Formats: sequence, structure tokens, C-alpha cells
Amino acid sequence: MVHISNLLIVLVLWIDLAGLALALRKVIGSWSLARVSSPIALVAVLFFVEHFVGLGRLSWLFPLTLLVSLWLLLGERDFIHSRWRTELIFHGAFLYALMWRYSFPGIDASSEKITDLTFIANYLGGGRLPPVDRWLPPFRFDMYYALQHYAAALIGGLFDLTPGMAYNLGFCTMVALVTTAAGATAMLLVRRRRPALILTASFLVGGVGTAPVIRLIERSPALHSSVRFIGSSFAADSVTDPAGRWLLRVSHVNQDTPDLPVETFSYLVGLGDYHPPLGGYLLLMLALLAIAHIEAGCAWEASHALLGASVPLILACNTWQFPLQLALAAGYLLLRVFSRKPVSWKAVAGGAIGSLLLMEPFLAHFGLASVDASMPIRMVLATQHTPPILWLLIFFPLVAVLALHLLTGEKSRVTVGLCVLWIALLAFSEIFFVDDLYGDKFERFNSALKWWAWIYSGGMLLIGGFNLRARSRVCRWGTTAVLVLTCSYAGELGAHFWVTPKPHVGQLDGAAGIRDDAGEKVMLDLLRYAPPAIVLQRIPAGAYISQPALTIFAGQTAFLGWPSHENVWRGNRTDIEARRREVELFFRGDLPDSSRWLTANGIGYVLWGRDDNQLPPLTFDRLNALISDRYVWHGYYEAGTYHVGLWQMRPSPLP
Repeated sequence: MVHISNLLIVLVLWIDLAGLALALRKVIGSWSLARVSSPIALVAVLFFVEHFVGLGRLSWLFPLTLLVSLWLLLGERDFIHSRWRTELIFHGAFLYALMWRYSFPGIDASSEKITDLTFIANYLGGGRLPPVDRWLPPFRFDMYYALQHYAAALIGGLFDLTPGMAYNLGFCTMVALVTTAAGATAMLLVRRRRPALILTASFLVGGVGTAPVIRLIERSPALHSSVRFIGSSFAADSVTDPAGRWLLRVSHVNQDTPDLPVETFSYLVGLGDYHPPLGGYLLLMLALLAIAHIEAGCAWEASHALLGASVPLILACNTWQFPLQLALAAGYLLLRVFSRKPVSWKAVAGGAIGSLLLMEPFLAHFGLASVDASMPIRMVLATQHTPPILWLLIFFPLVAVLALHLLTGEKSRVTVGLCVLWIALLAFSEIFFVDDLYGDKFERFNSALKWWAWIYSGGMLLIGGFNLRARSRVCRWGTTAVLVLTCSYAGELGAHFWVTPKPHVGQLDGAAGIRDDAGEKVMLDLLRYAPPAIVLQRIPAGAYISQPALTIFAGQTAFLGWPSHENVWRGNRTDIEARRREVELFFRGDLPDSSRWLTANGIGYVLWGRDDNQLPPLTFDRLNALISDRYVWHGYYEAGTYHVGLWQMRPSPLP
């Protein structure tokens, strides 16, 4: 039954997304632009509205949106059929992402999945924004850019889904939108089907320059080996082959080499993180699609407006990429002016100002609360620069594509200027970095993570598209060869997909790992239907732990989430560490007047999970004795001294 249920939800989501695009296509003037931008427009408008009035979960709208979308689809079926290429890309990309999430639906602590799950859960209640932070109540969730998580919460609210289900469907929708924008851009730029397909494939399943040579360097590379190469996977203890040992010597890699990741879109799809880089890719590809339309002379006003709108939107989606998005939009428009080509400045201004106004309620909170405001851009120190040979190994595909255009391509002022812009962005990312809370070998970690993949992917798609339509065979075939080389990363993706166990196929709520434990399964089911409450779980480490995932999966609020992350987001506030110490003392049974502390903090449930049985013997008995005056124990799996269950606050006596 679970597979039938999943199929029905996906079909209804597809119908609603198609209906939304049809409702706006005549205004926008392009089906591919409408397909990509209509969900963004709807999310931005509702995001604005909910800063003034909460809209609830919206599940009552579901029958109405379905009927209207079906009516639009039936009336426009001939038009939809004529745009089958765009529809093939959208649905093919959605199913590709769904293949990954269906096979590996778990939302676990291996990366940022639980973080993203919590962001979505923050918005699922449908109350006035900013919502309560479900990792740190009663404080508001106003210190992070989470527009794409709000979008997933809208899907969850419309179809009355759990946070995990909203996560996985939001992920697939995001992948479909990004790939549709990339594929439509490729078609407009290249104007030939097969080369455009190769260009799109290099974005969806391709990697960076290390992808075709990683198995000459490491004998058994992991999925992340080629994209998290410099300072991470490429190290003395992981290199076994002669080519790798030679590269270690000539590049002078050691334990202090900066850790500089390039997490491509293809890697993120395989990883399954619904994290802000996905939203950054969406706005990058939307901007490139707008540029392709402008160059083709179609959807003129809408393309200019969407290009302008992409810049303010990035502030609420992935703030790190704001300077890059601004440089792309402004640089391209100035190049058109320099080339004496027309620009619809009114449309650009309308799109930019309109989206800025829609984001203003969010920015009014975010600008004051975000720790990003205190992270300046600084120059890279000499010791922190990328080893040249490793930089070239990563970026040689983009360097080759740029060189092919400048030497053999069909050059114009605009295309040459765009090549110079991408060279300038590469230089910028090597000369400057954002001075965040990290240091030592991780000084540039976040800057490289947020900037390098954006620059690499945008340059490959845009300049590669110009090259593939050139008259020069050297330019066309040289670019094709580079793109095919990068597509070798598809082999790493396939190998990872094939050999990784798949014990929870189809359980798209993401909580199957919790249900593997009989006692925690009962707690999850109980809390999902219990009235909203603050739930306390033990936090054994600062981050990347399974706690408090059970609480978030159940749609409840955790008294404390990952304290290390909250410290980063909120500038190391002292009360976060105080709360962490209190939780630690409580679960050791050393917190004075524990039951009063629980009630003073409004905690309705205290969980004792499988991992808590690792605490010293008799800790459970000691804790139960401390709080049994106000909390009653419910054991759901008990065997001797092994317990899994929860304490529930006793109801207040009637007056």
C-alpha cells in the first residue's frame, strides 16, 4: 500500500505544478520559464503573506487546487503535448531524484539532513512567520536563509504530510526544477538536441575534473572522493596508486592543506541533502535560462524581470552566493549595454524591486538575527591558497571550455565578456573568502563549498552552450569531449547506488531508521498524534547525532537540537551552552530539583531511547525517582535494565 500511496501523492503534485505553470504561462510568454519560475513566484508571495498572517496547513485547499489544475490541463492538453521535451526533462529529473530518495529515503545524521528536516518542520505549522525554532523554543527561527524549506513545508501543508515526506518530495521537486532550467537553457543556447542533451547530462550526472582520474589516484573512491578532494579525500592514508603518490609529492599536500570542497549538483542529488546549495542552483539556473531567452529574443520582459528578481531572492535562499548572483546579473546586463544591445531596464527594476519587497519582512528579521552580518570578506593568506596543480585538476574542464571559446569559438562582445566574467569569478574565489567561525585548514571551507560549485556549474553550462553551436569543429568537438569526460562521474554515482544497502525502500517519511527499534517506533507513533508539546531528548554530542530526530519526525518541538549548530547560527550565545549543560546534568541524574526544572521549561515529554541505555547503570532508576512526582513513565520495550519509553507530564489536578 505504501507504494500506491506514494504514487498518488506524486501524481497529484505533478498535476498541481503543471496547473500552476499553465496559469502563468501566458503572462510569462515561455513554457520553460513558466515551469521553473511559477513555483518560485508562488512561494515568494506566500512567504511574504505569512509574515503578517499565518495560513495554516492549507490541506483544505487540496481538492480545489487539484480540480483547477485538471481543468487547465484538459483545456491545454494540445499545448502540453507540443512542449513534450520540457515535460520529459522535468518528469525525468523528478523520477531520477525520486529513484535516489525512494532507495535511500532515510533522513539521518550523516550530513545536514536532520537540520533540513527541522527547518521544514519549523514552517509546517502554518503560523505567522518567523516560526518558533523547533531546536530552541521559544526563540524564533529567524537567523537562517530557508526559503526552499518553506517551499517544502508548503507541499507538506497542502497534502497534510509528515515533515519527512515533505522533505523528500520537496527534494525531488527542487531537482526537477533545477534540471528543467538547465536543460531548457542548453536547448536555447545550443539549438541542437543531442549536444544539448550532453550538456544537460554533464550538469545532472557529471563531476569536476577529478572525476575521470579519481580511480587512478584512489583504489576504492567513495561518492564524495572527487568533489571533496582537496584537503579531504586526497590524503596520504587514502592514496594507494603510484599516480596518486606522485601527485601527493608534487602538490605538497599535508595535514594543513586547506579543505576545499566542490559539491556539484550531481553529488547533492546522490547525497540527498535538502540544503541551501540546491536553492542556489535553482536561482543560478533561472538566471541562465533568463539570459538564454534574452539572447534568443523571446519572453523579453519576463526574462529581464526574472533575472532581476533572482538577486534579492538569493538572500533568502543562500546568502553566501549573493555576490555571485549579483555579479552574474549586473555583469550580463552591462555587457549588453557595452555591446549596444537593448535592455529592458524597467522589467529588470520591476523584478528586482518586486522580489526585494516580497523578501523585506524576512530580511527585517534575518538582517538583525543572522550571524552572517558579522562575517566580513577578507583576502586569502598565502598559506591558504589552493595548491596550483590541484586547482587545475579540479577546474580543468571549465578552463578548457573557456579557452576553446576564446581561441576557436564564435565570439561576440557578450560571449567574450561572459568568459571574462567567469575568469574574474574564479579569481575572486581564490583571492577572497568569507571569514566565518571556522579556522585553520577549514578557513576557506564554507567559501569554497558555496562558491566553487556555483562558478563551475554556471560556467560549464553557459559557455559550454555557446561552444556547442560554434562553426568550428575544434570548438564543438573539444567541448563535447570535455563534457563526456566529466560525465564519468555517472559511474561513481552508479557504483554507489548499486552497492549501498537499501533496507527502507519506499518509506518516504524518512523515519524508517527510528522504526527499526520496536520501542522508538511506538514513541514515534504516539507523539505524531499527541497534542503539540516540548519534548526532551538527551544530546550526547554537539552535532551529527540522531537526537532529536524522533521528536522532529513526530511534528513536535525539541527542547534542544544540535547545540553546535545553534551556536554557529546565533553567534555563540551563552544561554545555548547553559541549556546544553542543564540537559546533560538532567540525564545524568545530577540536576537539582529536576521535576521542577522540567515543568518550568514547559517540557511535556522526556524520552529515554535505545542510546540512553549506554549511560552508567542505575541512571534510569535514579532519574525516574527524581521526576516521578510530576511525570509518569510509559515503557514500550523493557528487558531487565534495558528501557525504551517516555515520561509524560501528569495532568494538573482539577481545582
